[in-house]
Amino acid sequence: MARRYPLLITTVLALFLPLGAGMTFSSDWPVSVREPAQLSIELPEQRSQRRLVNDRRIFYSYQGQGALWLDLQQASSASILINGRELALPPQLSEQPMILSLADYTRDGLNQLRLAAVEPADASIRLRFNFPLLLDGTAADAGFSAQRLAELDAMIEQEVAAGFPGAVLLIAKNGRVIKETAYGYAKRYDRHGQQLAQPEPMQTDTLFDIASNSKMYATVYAVMKLATEGRLDINAPIAHYLPEYQGDGRELRLVRDLLDHSAGYGPELHFFRPDNRLGADFYSIEAERTKQLLIEQVPFQRPRGQSAVYSDTGFMLLGALVERVAGMALDTYLEQQLYQPLGLSSTLFNPLQKGIAANRIAATELDGNTRGGLHQQFPAMRRGVLRGEVHDEKAFYSLGGVAGHAGLFSTARELAVLMMLAQHGGYGDVAVFSQPVIQQFVRPSGQDHRFGLGWRTAVGSDLDWHFGPYASRYAFGHTGWTGTATLIDPYYDLLVVLLTNKKHSPIRQDSSGYYFSGDRFETGMYGSVMSKIYEAMLGL
Repeated sequence: MARRYPLLITTVLALFLPLGAGMTFSSDWPVSVREPAQLSIELPEQRSQRRLVNDRRIFYSYQGQGALWLDLQQASSASILINGRELALPPQLSEQPMILSLADYTRDGLNQLRLAAVEPADASIRLRFNFPLLLDGTAADAGFSAQRLAELDAMIEQEVAAGFPGAVLLIAKNGRVIKETAYGYAKRYDRHGQQLAQPEPMQTDTLFDIASNSKMYATVYAVMKLATEGRLDINAPIAHYLPEYQGDGRELRLVRDLLDHSAGYGPELHFFRPDNRLGADFYSIEAERTKQLLIEQVPFQRPRGQSAVYSDTGFMLLGALVERVAGMALDTYLEQQLYQPLGLSSTLFNPLQKGIAANRIAATELDGNTRGGLHQQFPAMRRGVLRGEVHDEKAFYSLGGVAGHAGLFSTARELAVLMMLAQHGGYGDVAVFSQPVIQQFVRPSGQDHRFGLGWRTAVGSDLDWHFGPYASRYAFGHTGWTGTATLIDPYYDLLVVLLTNKKHSPIRQDSSGYYFSGDRFETGMYGSVMSKIYEAMLGL
């Protein structure tokens, strides 16, 4: 059964209009259609003296989909070519705008628009093209090897049989989901590491704690949206948005420094422990106090720009900065301004508090944050199987479950929709990011080629453990400590979402200390799964 997420009815209807059909609307045209689209243009134009420049544009689409909003204004007729074929207009033209299906004209990737003629010659027309959607497809149509995908399934299923908890894998190629598979169990073990008599099977729509993938699909997306709207300049000093961010060189730090992990902060600070490395003055289990400490007191461990050191602390501060600019809580801003307009009902912070049942969510650690009883206890420590509460201690105890570095829950399908934004800037009739902002964020940083602005990049082979050995040099994505990995490869128009609950596994000990048994399986180490996907796609 095909699955789609709710958008404005005009967009959905437009996808299925027969060739040449049109729909006319009165002056109460939906508000979002007046907002920026993938391409919004008035033709003819006089921007260049070069004969073959004017009245031509490109837009991105996929074969069999696409919608065009057309307002002929004062024109009595127009000849519009899509990929060299004249678009059939309705026999009876209306003075009101129309939505036309482009399903019989589009191809995968870049598509060409050209206005060949308009009557009368001094008339102009307005056109808006929606963004691509994520629809269902088949592996065979996408050219994937059935044998290699079967080998991938067998690898994951064998690891489940050997004790790995569970996973959901989604692969999308050219805007079509060609694989969406659940493996193993959403909840398999009790707090003592014993397998349940009736473990709960994983479902494709199971929600996962995506851990540090939150940095991308929550905090970085919020920054990209605010930057697109002109409300946040990443090259401005942090103190411009947080005036109390002063002293010890804070005035020199830019918003960009937090994004590319070069501000000089250490990897993390355990605010939730009275015995944290900075002492009792930095103990906090209250969100507002934690933010105040982040803004005013947490010291740097190295000079600005000396090196890129991956830092939760920097992104915790960035989350507070987003809240100040947006004028509301991080989760409120994202859920109201991004996730809900996209129709995403399972992408949210603190899901249990917002009506999501625990049995829809993959379980994580078996006995709170105790590491099987091996962690030294602290006052607020949780016990029992964690499910529906963010695993990350800093996010849960010190920031109430809503943090710039962790806390977001989502499903594979909804993450794939969000990943479309990083390619196209919008989804359906919802515009989110400008292309200049996207390109600014996903390019490798001058500080460290492994990072973009927040994103991890596949430039070089440093991160083959994440992206695999075959990813193009344009690929980017992120991982999450709980067992989640995302990959966006624009060169191949490939999206991969691998969500596992690998921390929902017994704690083991060896000569180097303790470890989660789920961490030692190939499925939970990402790279082998990615490698097998590329082999299936490339025929290797």
